[in-house]
Amino acid sequence: MLKQYSLRFILLVCVIIISSTITILYIKQAQSLTESATSLNSTLTEEHNNSPSALQSQQPSPTSPLRPVHISDSQALTLYEQGLTLYYQRQFPEALDLFNQALQIDTLCYEALNAKGATLAFQGYHDQGLALIQQALDLNPSFVYANFNLGLAYELAGRWDESIAAYEKAIQLDNRDTWSYYGIASIYGRQGNVDKVLDYLTLAIALDTDVKEVARNEHDFAPVRKDPRFRTLVKP
Repeated sequence: MLKQYSLRFILLVCVIIISSTITILYIKQAQSLTESATSLNSTLTEEHNNSPSALQSQQPSPTSPLRPVHISDSQALTLYEQGLTLYYQRQFPEALDLFNQALQIDTLCYEALNAKGATLAFQGYHDQGLALIQQALDLNPSFVYANFNLGLAYELAGRWDESIAAYEKAIQLDNRDTWSYYGIASIYGRQGNVDKVLDYLTLAIALDTDVKEVARNEHDFAPVRKDPRFRTLVKP
């Protein structure tokens, strides 16, 4: 009887040992598979991140809105502001000299590039002016004044459709940009489109009543000046 119990005990121990061994082997195999899967996933992720398309998506695009805008040199900005005063007084050669000085200090001063471009456009160098204004916009696409000057330069060049598009872009960036509304109105004035003149000029006057006086003496509105609606709009 004792021998029979001993035999059963030995068999039970063997079963326990075998079962434990199988369990240990299963756990080790599962860990190995998990480690392999993790390693494979890491490798695939690394390969994707290092692929040309992934690298391209990780690098900021030159026209990305996240691209930091150049901060112009303070001395260059001082010269730019001095030149701008002369530009508004129509002293173009003197203004141009100051803009050039600013750009000698800081070649990426987009404010001076924009102003120099407008100055050249007023002097009849339309293509050169447009190129410089576009350089300013490449450096800062959200620069409202450069979008306005792009419209102005196109207008001076007689490229009216492109001018309106540039003015509209300025308005899109700043819906209170009085003189972009005025610029569009002046183009439609040249074309004799009084309805469009009234639409845009009304918006400009709503932002700045001084626009009335400018419009009364604006030669661009000569084709529509006798229209009673125009005269009513710009009367003092």
